[in-house]
Amino acid sequence: MAIHNKNIIVDNLLLRYYFYNPKGAKKTLLFLHGWGVDSLSFGKLIDRLTTKKYSVYLLDLPGFGQSQTPASDFNLDNYANIVSGFVKKLGLKDVNLIGHSFGGRITIKLASSNAEFIDKIVLVDAAGINTPSTFRKLALKFAKIIKPLFIPEFMQPLRKKLYLMVGSEYLDNVEMSRIFSKVVSENLTPLLPKINKPTLIVWGGKDKTTPLYYAELMKKLIIGSRLVVFESAGHFSFIDEPNKFMEALTRFI
Repeated sequence: MAIHNKNIIVDNLLLRYYFYNPKGAKKTLLFLHGWGVDSLSFGKLIDRLTTKKYSVYLLDLPGFGQSQTPASDFNLDNYANIVSGFVKKLGLKDVNLIGHSFGGRITIKLASSNAEFIDKIVLVDAAGINTPSTFRKLALKFAKIIKPLFIPEFMQPLRKKLYLMVGSEYLDNVEMSRIFSKVVSENLTPLLPKINKPTLIVWGGKDKTTPLYYAELMKKLIIGSRLVVFESAGHFSFIDEPNKFMEALTRFI
């Protein structure tokens, strides 16, 4: 496996990225991971990707993996600017942008603004459609209020259950918890009709984090988009069905 890693500074943040750039590569792929994980979440795909004539880039977004944590006033637009700056600094063109979950939010932001570097986009179990219930809002506030009570070790299982209930188990870091609140509060549904890039939507039929109706709404609102559903897969559909994912991806790009 000829995957390499380097550090790069974009907008005064030190970022880690992984790349494979074979001679004669005909396509460029940039993967954006979900919240709370990093580029290595795409590990099952790396061996498969390096057998193709693709230039592959995987970026640890600020606050995740080996990349620097930003200030707590960071928001989704800042993340989009980081990706744009990364692409510009490396001189990438005609990029196939693949975003999973939170990475899908960033992809939607960039594609809806008609970012020039994008060729096609792939939304994988993507977040961005907000239909928050009163229960979820109250649960998030509740989590913040009672967080100090969860310091003892014996309270950790309950803490994790609560954080999963409100959509993240990564609220321990003060900066990232504030960023998370900003990110999830932004409803990207109005941006979907503005996307004019060829779009593939890939979803797990058993995804409970971003339910299948998100995908169906995205398909409806993004003109000309295609939807592929892996019925037995969950939120990490590309991990649950790596062969099917690679088949759908390679056919699309």
